[in-house]
Amino acid sequence: MKCKIISISHKPADWEKKALDFYLKQIPSNLKLSFAEVRPPASKTASRDITLQHESAEIIKHIGSDAYVILWDREGDPISSNSLAKLFQEKIDLACNITMIIGGSYGSAPDLVKQADLVLSASELTFPHRLFKILLMEQIYRASAINRNHPYHK
Repeated sequence: MKCKIISISHKPADWEKKALDFYLKQIPSNLKLSFAEVRPPASKTASRDITLQHESAEIIKHIGSDAYVILWDREGDPISSNSLAKLFQEKIDLACNITMIIGGSYGSAPDLVKQADLVLSASELTFPHRLFKILLMEQIYRASAINRNHPYHK
């Protein structure tokens, strides 16, 4: 299965690359992960609506036509690690590819929400995007560990 993570971000910092690389090495070889970074608008004075439109248009360019799209957004439905593992296994069994989108700091534009097959929230807490991408990688690894009955998830 292929899994793509699309996020609004600048060039990753060294500490971020190290953390992402750590989890990439842990992911089983049957799960091919890739990343697409969308740069936020250059103008710091852009309105919320313009920013959302820009981010949405750029994100949509990276979504494959065959992908099951999961949007991570603070307004999404909560999900547990076990439920995420079950969802991953269902998609693996159906030979689906997954695209995960990390919504921007203003949330997600309505057209992006409509394009998503599922809108999820990892927590009621707010995380910086760089940290959430690492947290998401850890949860992908945890889901694979759960599905393999690996002792990582106790």
